[in-house]
Amino acid sequence: MGTASTGESETWTEEDVMFVSGPTELSGILTQPIEKSPHPAIVLLHGSERAGIDSTFYTEHSHNLVKSGHAVLRYDSPGVGRSTGSVIGESLEDRTREAISAVRYLQSREDIVSEAVGLWGHSQGGWICQMAAAEYDGVAFIIPVSGPGVTPAQQEVHRVEMQSRAAGFTEDEVAKAVLMRRLLVDIVLPEPMFKEANMDDARLIGSGPWGNVIEWLYHEKLEPESQFAKSIETLVAIKDESWARFLFAEQILQMFEGLSPETWGNVKASLGAVMTVDPENFLTKVKVPVLAIFGEADAYLPVAKSVDLYRRYLGEAGNEEVAIRIFSDADHAILVDGDPASGYYDTIVEWLSRLALS
Repeated sequence: MGTASTGESETWTEEDVMFVSGPTELSGILTQPIEKSPHPAIVLLHGSERAGIDSTFYTEHSHNLVKSGHAVLRYDSPGVGRSTGSVIGESLEDRTREAISAVRYLQSREDIVSEAVGLWGHSQGGWICQMAAAEYDGVAFIIPVSGPGVTPAQQEVHRVEMQSRAAGFTEDEVAKAVLMRRLLVDIVLPEPMFKEANMDDARLIGSGPWGNVIEWLYHEKLEPESQFAKSIETLVAIKDESWARFLFAEQILQMFEGLSPETWGNVKASLGAVMTVDPENFLTKVKVPVLAIFGEADAYLPVAKSVDLYRRYLGEAGNEEVAIRIFSDADHAILVDGDPASGYYDTIVEWLSRLALS
């Protein structure tokens, strides 16, 4: 769609772009090397924060990855900046369609090598990389960064445990936080994932707000409309507990304020679908080159388990073009003491440069 120059340096130029995904118009910035086109290209996919083109994190990635000779597209999430639509209620499948639309948009341009457009995705964007590459054979490569190899449900439980431990919680407090996070997951699932573990842990921990949840969730099996009020009661009961700090009950309560018992069923189904997305269903179908990057000190996901699962699933796909890099002391954003881990950008640029040559 229409473009206009927005910026340049000695090594790259930038232009405003617009592309569509279903009914949504998405605004972006395309950063291109100054060398003569056409160029291979890469789309940057946000994590769950669903940022925009002015985000420092994604702007810095654009200006570093363009050094590989690739054009780099970053864009405003739906409802952000000049993009239409909204991220409220979106599924990972919605995000996958959006990513594929971005790839197809770049493939339609004469200044882009249509068969050399890939995806870089951070955190939740790492799942989207996997899903898009499994669904659309026009994705030439993927670079999931801190992209879990486990389901969102498993990742969330791990996050709460690791952040609670890092904050110095006692073992009893960690157990309470993990139990409640697993219960909050099961509330949105059509069939509980953690029923046995939750009931066992509740017996060990003793009385608490989890007892009421176990009763109405596992025994009474209330309809979604009745669960709505019970869920709010639970969040109100735990929001001021010290051990619940990383459950973010206040933020979840804010989400409930915009809902009603009648709409909760649909929202619950959407959240449940997100929680059960399994990378095995996608990585086992990915046959394009993969560079998977992790931070050794990432408190948000099980790094060692994710690495093992990537290797297993991509091996099952018969994919021999897989590189995995773990950065020592780096966190979820591959930062060490607030700065990019040494060699992080060089690793991606060198990998992309070799890919372009091949």
